[in-house]
Amino acid sequence: MHIGLLIVYEINLTIIGLCMDAETYVKELLENHFGLKVEKIPAGETKTPDFLVQAENEEYLIEVKEKEAHPELEKAKEKAFQQEELFQVSESLKTKSVLQNVVRDGKRQIQAFVTNEATFRVLWIHCTGVGYDATVEQIITGLYGSETIVDFSSEDAFSGICYYFGHSQFFKFKDSLDAVLVSNVKSEVILCLNNLSPRYEQIKNSQLVLKMEKGVRDPVEEAKSGKAFLVDSEVDRGKPEEVLEFLRIPIYLNIHSGFI
Repeated sequence: MHIGLLIVYEINLTIIGLCMDAETYVKELLENHFGLKVEKIPAGETKTPDFLVQAENEEYLIEVKEKEAHPELEKAKEKAFQQEELFQVSESLKTKSVLQNVVRDGKRQIQAFVTNEATFRVLWIHCTGVGYDATVEQIITGLYGSETIVDFSSEDAFSGICYYFGHSQFFKFKDSLDAVLVSNVKSEVILCLNNLSPRYEQIKNSQLVLKMEKGVRDPVEEAKSGKAFLVDSEVDRGKPEEVLEFLRIPIYLNIHSGFI
């Protein structure tokens, strides 16, 4: 189970996401915080991304999705609060197929509209509802195929996130998805970079990323600084024991010194 630390970036707005629909909320952020020019793409016979976004020498196609967690529990929560009772929800942080479908469908809408290979392909998922914080983690886990790794060999051994330990959507969609932003009802935003994308070097230096003072997930930079593991091998992700063996081999330890 992935139980890694969730690092977020809170963006302050006069009007917060609780008071508006997801598309309006995202448009407000892109224009007012990131300083980007946002154009709504008209709906057509086929599904299209929501926004064409531009900055100097940069172009993005952005699709916005809203995911409400456990809508069926809203009434139960309200009833518990009215009766001044404790309301508790237990949620696994492993990714779910329904969330993977949200990413897949968003990717398809963006890819169908691409006419320039330099255009950044970005998906924005806004999470609401009961247990929205777990939904955020589930989405990120699915993007990176991440797990929490603990080494018990010594007190100073590494414990933390391992990116691409399992099957990941960023690998599956490496040519068609450059980044995914995940936000919640508290106006917290996480920007997840796809380091496997052919546009990775360009988007990591884009205005969208540079305006995020913190809250950027970049497996390459985290691995370089010793904050995470990164499985950058063709090892079979369906065989966890082989992935763990890869993390132990000398060549990996030499490249990523200080991990195990």
